[in-house]
Amino acid sequence: MVGLVHPLWVIIPALDEEATLSQVVLQLKGLGAQVIVVDDHSSDRTADIAAAAGAIVIRSDRNQGYDASISKGLNAAFEAGAFVAVTCDADGQHRSADIGRVAEPLLAGRLALCAGIRNSYNRSIERMLGLPSRLIFGTPDPFCGLKGYSRSFWQECGPFPPDLMIGTLPLVWAACRRSQVGFIPILVSHRADRPRFGRTFSASWKLACAFGRALWAYANSSRRA
Repeated sequence: MVGLVHPLWVIIPALDEEATLSQVVLQLKGLGAQVIVVDDHSSDRTADIAAAAGAIVIRSDRNQGYDASISKGLNAAFEAGAFVAVTCDADGQHRSADIGRVAEPLLAGRLALCAGIRNSYNRSIERMLGLPSRLIFGTPDPFCGLKGYSRSFWQECGPFPPDLMIGTLPLVWAACRRSQVGFIPILVSHRADRPRFGRTFSASWKLACAFGRALWAYANSSRRA
């Protein structure tokens, strides 16, 4: 990735997403973004399709999960010189227009972290946890996969660890550091096939545990501040 210096990079974690990935990558390339697809040891042609569409592909030699994939992609982007990096899903739920809206205040230097607020949720647990999240972190949607990070935020908090608590740990860092953070309403569509995150009960349990750990991290960081 040496020499591929773009101001905006988009990170896509992907597991068996050959059906939708090409269109997602091509739309993002249309924004002028450099795209990294982190293939989480897919069993289909995800990596080949991503490369053919013009993405940089990072292949994991074993399944590492969502957090590790986005962390790996974000670190790679900033190490390569990105000014802003945005994460989005591989299934086409996130519109390229919304990715641009999340990136804009970061590219302008007004925010350190910017994230989407979805118009609908995949699971009821997300709506429930959104209530305390709004009070603590300023967003009712802490698990939104569309999040953008500035280079200065990464330099202060990174390199990012493999466990980002399903994307909530950066909200903890931002709250504890009083970083400039913004949240933008976005529209999402439902994916056509099964979610990769797991069935309803197991997924809800993972989300609840991740949010609990984020609250614990926030409480401990606040005590040390």
